[in-house]
Parts: sequence; structure tokens; C-alpha cells
Amino acid sequence: MKVILVGHPGSQYILNASRYLTAKYLPSFFNVTYLNYTGPIKEWAMFLATYLDFLIDEKIVFALDDYLLAGPLDVEKFAAAEAELKGDVVCVKLCECSEQDHKEYPVTTQYCIWNREYLISLLNKVNTPWEFEIEGSKMFDKITLLRPCIDYFTNSSLSSRWKGVRLDGLKEEDIKTLKENQYV
Repeated sequence: MKVILVGHPGSQYILNASRYLTAKYLPSFFNVTYLNYTGPIKEWAMFLATYLDFLIDEKIVFALDDYLLAGPLDVEKFAAAEAELKGDVVCVKLCECSEQDHKEYPVTTQYCIWNREYLISLLNKVNTPWEFEIEGSKMFDKITLLRPCIDYFTNSSLSSRWKGVRLDGLKEEDIKTLKENQYV
């Protein structure tokens, strides 16, 4: 399955941390692509929709790359979530979150399986990552399909945006590696 981690201007500061954690915690059968967009923010969604037009995958995992994986993906639960993505179900979020988390940073940025066509239609309605979060989050208020298979992730940019990787929620061994390699 295709996994697309999407950056936006400024997120290049956490790209190396994202690559390290994704390689560690996502199984090797995932095909991971990093789209680190650096153009005008108002053209962010158009860039992504154009990219998705050329994919043949009907289902993809899509996440903004400032949400860093902080633990392994449960392959069996993921397969069950993937099996439910059909018909009028447009996406399945892979992480469970509290109501407060949902308000602070909408679940659309937390690793989700999307129907590609629906994702393109959503991107055609918005311009920026933040508009995408808001519009996509409305959908999750109506859809309650949950099969959480990623234990935790952290929003690296919630505080001091683009000053470095937010480390809370990450394992000590990962924090050590990120610091040793100057990824933070």
C-alpha cells in the first residue's frame, strides 16, 4: 500500500526525523513517499491533487509529516481497517484519539487510509494544510470507523512551530538516536 507523508513550507526541518521513525515503525511492505512541498502555501492542495491524479492506487495512507510515528503499526489491525474501506466509507483513521486531541489537532492528519478519489475531491475544495484539517475533520464527526493500529504519534510542530521536533511521546531510544544524528 502506498503511504504518502506530506510536508508543507517549514516542515523540511523535521523531514529526517520523520524518515527515521517511519522506517523504524512501518512494515517494509509499505511504499512510502515523502512529498516535501515548498512552494506558495495557497498552491499546496493543488500540488497534492495533481500528484494523486497520477497514482493508480485506489487506497492510500495519507498524513501530514509533522505527525511523527512513535510506535509500531499493528499489521493485523491495519489489514482489518483496510478491509472496511469500501462503498461509501471514504477513510479509516488508524489512530485513536481523545475528544480533546480531536479539537486541538484534527484527526485527518493522523495516519488514515483514504479512498483516493475522495481525497482528491477534498483537496480540490481547500488550499492549505490547515483548511484540509478543518474540512476533513468534519467528515470524521460523521464516520466513526475505528481500528486503531498505531499506538501513538506526536505532533512535532505544536509548540514553537518549526523550531525542531517535539519530543514528548517519543521513546527514549528514539530521542537519543534523533539527537545523536542531529535530526532535532
